[in-house]
Amino acid sequence: MTLLSCAYAGTGNVLKVQNLLGHCSQHLDKGEMHQGPAVLGIAMVAMAEELGLEMAIRSLEHLLQYGEQNIRRAVPLALGLLCISNPK
Repeated sequence: MTLLSCAYAGTGNVLKVQNLLGHCSQHLDKGEMHQGPAVLGIAMVAMAEELGLEMAIRSLEHLLQYGEQNIRRAVPLALGLLCISNPK
């Protein structure tokens, strides 16, 4: 998950963002930890363009409201990564 996110960082690839959101929607078995890097991957992929940035912020807000505990822990870091040079 981390390698995939780094490979597509800054591309704005909507299909990869949807794929990462799909990973976040799955219920994990005990001991699996791939949803945190998927949340950070959404931010890494979508930070290149303004429209993708807005879409990612909205998706992260939904994950913060409706996601599981391990997802909610990664959302503030992802929001910080999205707005690192453009505070909102």
